[in-house]
Amino acid sequence: MSKRWIHIAWLFLVLACEEPTNWDLNTQPTDLIVVEAQITNELKNHVVRLSRTVTGLNEKPDPVSGATVVVGTEGALALFAEFPVGSGMYYSDSVQAVVNKAYHLFINIDGKEYTASTQMVPVTPLKPLDYRLANEEKELYEINFQDSNNPSKKEYWISWGHLPEFQDQPLTETLARTYHYTLESIDVNQLFKPDKERILFPAGSFVLRRKYSMSEDQQAFYRTFLSETEWRGSVFDVQKGNVITNLSEGAIGYFAVSTVVSDTTLIMP
Repeated sequence: MSKRWIHIAWLFLVLACEEPTNWDLNTQPTDLIVVEAQITNELKNHVVRLSRTVTGLNEKPDPVSGATVVVGTEGALALFAEFPVGSGMYYSDSVQAVVNKAYHLFINIDGKEYTASTQMVPVTPLKPLDYRLANEEKELYEINFQDSNNPSKKEYWISWGHLPEFQDQPLTETLARTYHYTLESIDVNQLFKPDKERILFPAGSFVLRRKYSMSEDQQAFYRTFLSETEWRGSVFDVQKGNVITNLSEGAIGYFAVSTVVSDTTLIMP
């Protein structure tokens, strides 16, 4: 028997001996609530999401229902109503935030109060979208993520399902979404972060961009958040820790108020 077949037989033996392992994690239940709240300068129904923490990987969080949620600034108040009931999703009427004003979030759940405060800062305009041909054989393009003129979070939606040759494919194969962050400071684990998955798309695709401004305390939140997520896995990982929050004791997450600019680009050959 040749050495090649011996190696293949050995590989099958090793794989056949694999057994599932159940990790006994030392997790403790908490009474924390998770707050996801972002108000912008867009005139629309804004949303605050309330849920409980989870202990299992990919576990679905339980919603926090029946809360009173209010956002206020300089004598004006916006009340958020849960819809649908039991979802933990709270919506405002059509309101919009204003630059350089302080905003305060108030949450009451069964007599327990949670608060947060922040201020909206302006955002610079988007630069023209920079993209390049990444695969000449298949004529696929990719975005060059280089818009870094001020601290911001940038959201990209890329769609090509409207093209005739892709109309029979599922939405998951013709729609992509990605986020990119620009912070004032440079972190070692940011410089050596693992590569993100490349998104390739054909000519004729549409790219919707949304750019959100970031205050100083919001940058601190995203710095710790990214250190625990996208930046983890390099040789310069930081010690694991809790993500910074601007919420009062008993709540985690972040209350953000951001200026938003957006545009849509048609990808041309």
